[in-house]
Amino acid sequence: HKESTSAVGPAVAAVAMDYSRFDHIGSSSSSDDDDAPLPPRHPPPAVRDDLEDYFRRLDERRSRSEPADAAVVPRITAAEISQLRSFPFELSGAAADSSARSECAICLCEFESGQQLTALPCAAAHAFHSECVRGALAASVHCPLCRVDVRSLVVSAAAPSDGPAPAS
Repeated sequence: HKESTSAVGPAVAAVAMDYSRFDHIGSSSSSDDDDAPLPPRHPPPAVRDDLEDYFRRLDERRSRSEPADAAVVPRITAAEISQLRSFPFELSGAAADSSARSECAICLCEFESGQQLTALPCAAAHAFHSECVRGALAASVHCPLCRVDVRSLVVSAAAPSDGPAPAS
């Protein structure tokens, strides 16, 4: 006996499938379902009381074990944001032809001539619309593109150097 093959592989004989066992799905005349009791819409009072007691004790335990400042997230202050370099965007001929970033990575809008941009102190000096970067830094202290901690860079740049004082 010979097996036929195609470019894809050996030929597969068509097998007839019997789907009759699924005929009852979707019909509302099932006799088994009519006799089954419906589940209760709300938990019984004893279960509800136990659950309420459990969550009350859980809340008490959390409030005792967590210090009040446990959820403090580092934020950059308005004074620190004001230390960032801002400048108006000007599209020069060289910049237009290069692959320099010409859109704000936060709002995804193109920079337009005269718009105020703010450069972050990360190594790449990523620039964004000033309003966009203020909003982004209000939520996170990280550069939206390279994720460097902007706040630590601003604080370290503003701190006086620990070197010897110049002689006068």
